[in-house]
Amino acid sequence: MTISLAGLNLLLASIFILALGRVIEHLPGLRQLNIPASVIGGLTCSVLLSGLSFYTPIQFEFGLALRDACLLIFFGALGFTAQIKRLQQGGRTLAILFGITVIFLVLQNITGVLVASLLQQPLIYGLLAGTIACAGGHATAITWGTVMEAHGFTDAVEFGSAAATLGLVLGGLLGGPIAQRLIHRHQLQAELPELFLNDTAQTEETVPTTLDSVMGAAVLLALALSLGLGLHTLLLRWGIIIPSFLPVLIAGATLTNLLDALKVTVHQSVIRLSGNVTLQLFLVMSLMSSQWLTLADNAGPLIAILAAQSLVMVMFASFIVFPLVGRDYDATVLCAGFTGLGLGATPIGIANMQAITDQYGASSKAFVLIPLMGVFCLDITNSVIIEGCLQLPFIVL
Repeated sequence: MTISLAGLNLLLASIFILALGRVIEHLPGLRQLNIPASVIGGLTCSVLLSGLSFYTPIQFEFGLALRDACLLIFFGALGFTAQIKRLQQGGRTLAILFGITVIFLVLQNITGVLVASLLQQPLIYGLLAGTIACAGGHATAITWGTVMEAHGFTDAVEFGSAAATLGLVLGGLLGGPIAQRLIHRHQLQAELPELFLNDTAQTEETVPTTLDSVMGAAVLLALALSLGLGLHTLLLRWGIIIPSFLPVLIAGATLTNLLDALKVTVHQSVIRLSGNVTLQLFLVMSLMSSQWLTLADNAGPLIAILAAQSLVMVMFASFIVFPLVGRDYDATVLCAGFTGLGLGATPIGIANMQAITDQYGASSKAFVLIPLMGVFCLDITNSVIIEGCLQLPFIVL
């Protein structure tokens, strides 16, 4: 017996599972870990479904077109946060984060390739479980996995998708505890909201949400998706392989800066809310559809590489990121976001920060810098680094 979840059924199930995650996160012991509700709910569901498939004849199949659409909407909304004036406000900390991120991406691929070599596995597995899946996420893993399968690595998409899923889980599980440990160890607390955002952005938050503002935001997001997907199709025709969300993100960033230059008001609060909703739904759908039983063939190399990546991330966030970005409360929230960025891609980084700030207080600085990192550094830089790694003589594709 096969149960199919797709479209409206998948959406309804995801909403209920997200609500379940919000209930479970308040259980004794879990609340203190600051793990996003979407991660808790999605992971709980996937474990239950995997157990049901193993012990009964019931099997589950998922149509994930809606999940992929949620990812595109999230990145379109994320692009609208990438205003040049906000980039300038990031200043020195953003420059430091950029340098740190480049170093970490290189280190992540070195770690993956090194562990794959020690396990006598194809070095391609090290890249797949490096920045392709961890920093890149599912879309990047599927994109490059398809390319690698065309070169003879028959299970590249499956391995990359499994690595992205496990990275998503680890990024969500580790980000909150890392930040919490730093907060308690250094006795830090949130300060009063600083004037990090410009006056226009602060004033915009006080504007009531109306049907016109929602429709305006919907039109802008639709325009960003249309332009981004069109650009993606064009790039593919030119032989340039990048995940589909990246052009959408760039289109959103271009539109928001163009409108800002033309003095056109953009209701950022509505766009951010749209991004947050689709972010949570994307995470739930990604995790609940995880087929853990299919990982058996590559479980050893996959677990070993991701365990090494997790150890590197914990050490890097605690001893490199935290001291270099300020050793204050904002730095701890940045560490939670950076952990999500590095192991589970941009969506999980933002979910981590939301979980921390819900309990300990706001960090406007972190919520400006981490999305900017996702827009201007991580995804674009990662694409360049992946291309560079594939040109190395000892990486045989």
